[in-house]
Amino acid sequence: MLTIVSETFYRRSAQIILGITALIALLTFRHYGITWDEELQSQYGLAVVDYYFSGFKDDRYREIFNLYLYGGMFDGLASLFDRYTPFSVYETRHSLNALFGLLGLWGTWRLGRLIGGSVVGLIALILLTLTPVYYGHMFNNPKDIPFATGIIWTLYFMSRCLHEWPRPKISLIVKLSLILGLTLGVRVGGIMLIAFWLVPMGFEALKNVCQKPDAATLRASIILLWHYAIKLVLPVVVIAYVIMLICWPWAQQHPIMNPLRALSEFSNFPQDVEVLLDGTIYRSTQLPWFYVPLYFGIQLPEFLLGLVIAGFLLLPWIVRKLTPPQNQALTISLLMGFVPMIYAIIRHPALYDAVRHFLFAIPIMCILAALVAHHVYVWAIAQFERNWSKRLIAVSLLTVFFISMLTQIVVMWQLHPYEYIYANRFTGGIPGAYGRYELDYWGTSFKEAAQKLQAIVNKEGGVPPGKIYKIAICGPWSAAMIYMPPDYDPVIANEPADFFLSTTRWLCQDMRPGKEIIRVERMGAPLAIVKDLRAGFEHYKGNENLK
Repeated sequence: MLTIVSETFYRRSAQIILGITALIALLTFRHYGITWDEELQSQYGLAVVDYYFSGFKDDRYREIFNLYLYGGMFDGLASLFDRYTPFSVYETRHSLNALFGLLGLWGTWRLGRLIGGSVVGLIALILLTLTPVYYGHMFNNPKDIPFATGIIWTLYFMSRCLHEWPRPKISLIVKLSLILGLTLGVRVGGIMLIAFWLVPMGFEALKNVCQKPDAATLRASIILLWHYAIKLVLPVVVIAYVIMLICWPWAQQHPIMNPLRALSEFSNFPQDVEVLLDGTIYRSTQLPWFYVPLYFGIQLPEFLLGLVIAGFLLLPWIVRKLTPPQNQALTISLLMGFVPMIYAIIRHPALYDAVRHFLFAIPIMCILAALVAHHVYVWAIAQFERNWSKRLIAVSLLTVFFISMLTQIVVMWQLHPYEYIYANRFTGGIPGAYGRYELDYWGTSFKEAAQKLQAIVNKEGGVPPGKIYKIAICGPWSAAMIYMPPDYDPVIANEPADFFLSTTRWLCQDMRPGKEIIRVERMGAPLAIVKDLRAGFEHYKGNENLK
């Protein structure tokens, strides 16, 4: 039933989905609050731009936490754009972030189509668009979304080069070099793509030797690998490295050693914070091996998760249906998607904030899931001979798919603008995940809490003349105060104050007593709490009854 539809239909459908998503992003990007890290990210972007505008003399970027370990591609670009947009700095950043997220959706469609055909590309696009953990990060995650977008487009152009080997177009090599360089300009860890890119050609050489194990074949295989490395891989690496250095001020100081230092730092990241996993609190430096798979198990939609699991079982049958270039593209994509997870399972690096550091794997999972969905669909129809039976099976399978996607749309609408806190039904949804897993780890709900607090105070007649309301904050100060007028002043969470604003992460809401006046929640799970301390709690020191 799918095979009788023209290629134009799939292309137009993908364009319509991308267009609708872009329109929704345009209408809603202002709904999203700033994240825990975003103020520092914005400062880093300003420092990167100042470094270039000062003639490479202003090295203030070194002083902003550890952000010098990251390339300044996105943050610098956002700071530059902010000079020419009518929006606030954070609205500019969120709109640009959304643009990168949309480019990631487009890249997923293109790579899926390259690997499995137009049907697979369209299914992968739909699956990714309706994956809340990806969509929710699209607007205010300046590290992981641009990196994920760079990864998917790099995989696409690497796959195109494999398709056209031994004579890939110069324009294709230039595009690949540019995209890879910009990706490294976000996070140098993307360099692992080069190693994965060598694997398909290595398999090809090994297969030739195994089929004809003689000296001539071995010599021809070595020459093949040599030409591949020298004529294609080396030029791409050199050009991409130069582009990375252009994006990354700290790397320019020591072009070899500093990127290596950053790689070493990310491999053993020293960030030591409390992490909630299945109701147990761990240190981020002492996580169990199942941290990454378990978080993916609760944050991927059930339909997508089932298809991904089935993908590993059905992979031997799927690859038989693909051409050699398609299998090569699938190989490097799966290596990029799952080898970093295997590394995390074995080496236990410091991780936190659920699986946001692995967002780049989700588009690859959607492509694998799309391959499985298409394979199962074709296999199921082939089991019947009569046309009415084939149509019945086709309609049934498509109905299941569309109901699953419609369900995701409803859930994402209910969670908006906190789609990234999504938890599937295997853990009891959002209510079941509350208190067991991280939900609003970015603290973006502080925007809604701050706006509601202003509305309550304004209803009372506003802040009394000559008074400054003090807000004790347990959570990211900037995520709240950017939305508050000057007659509100933040203080440390246990100091005397008029109001207490807290995230529900780390049980912050239980830190001190007060009359709860605001609760920001989604689907029954509280994300931020505001308490009124004015009625007898203004003397509270906060050190006697802390939990």
